[in-house]
Amino acid sequence: MNQYQTERRLTWCYAGLALLLALSTICIAIPFNHWKTTLDVCPGGYFENTNCGCIFFGVSTTQYFNGGHNSYCWYAVIAPIPILVYAILLFLFHMYRVCISDVGKYEDEKSTAMEEIEGESIVVSTRHQVTRHNDAVIYCWIPTSCFAAIFCIYNIVHAAIITNGFVRTCTQYRGFLAREIHAAGDHVTVIHFRLMCQAIYDFMDYMQKDTLNSRLGTIINTGVSLQLAIIASWVSVVLWAAVTVYTARRAYRERTVLTCCGN
Repeated sequence: MNQYQTERRLTWCYAGLALLLALSTICIAIPFNHWKTTLDVCPGGYFENTNCGCIFFGVSTTQYFNGGHNSYCWYAVIAPIPILVYAILLFLFHMYRVCISDVGKYEDEKSTAMEEIEGESIVVSTRHQVTRHNDAVIYCWIPTSCFAAIFCIYNIVHAAIITNGFVRTCTQYRGFLAREIHAAGDHVTVIHFRLMCQAIYDFMDYMQKDTLNSRLGTIINTGVSLQLAIIASWVSVVLWAAVTVYTARRAYRERTVLTCCGN
């Protein structure tokens, strides 16, 4: 795979990352904004400012269903933004090189030719590559691959937190739902062991709006929104891993060239 093909694949990867990270941020921000007042019913006075309006890490109490601390949701919404900006910038850079400039085609695949030397025919393989003065991007494959690996780990942490928060709220609301509808016997079994989290969040959408501090006038599909965010975040992890592999392979290919990190 020559550099042009690598950069073309990176263009698609960074475009996918930009879309998926934006989708993850939006799909978390909407439920957070929708539920932050309704779920903020933690015990304590006004001046204590307990801030438990997050849709993630909800807690079932004897009287209300409280959300998790708002810091979880703020992290879930804000954390993807730095790597989203990075993905957009790298997408524009590689798109320019692939679609507008022909600099990305500096390297051809190996070519073979027959040459006669001292009466003997010899197969000669050549690989054409410009010098460092023609395409400085070859100096930055190592730092780019390092950044991609770091952002992959960063994205894994984000995806793991929102996934855990989603499951925790689902689990806690099962018990709250069973108590609210006075379920008994097999009804409790169904709620705890047979209903998917999507169904639990559907109950939440239509029942939780009647809580004391509710100010909601509309109903959203909380389960779908959060699951889209989780899927988008985990697919982003896969794309960061792909970017890491592509850039690391280019770094290995250019291992003899001085990079911006040193020799």
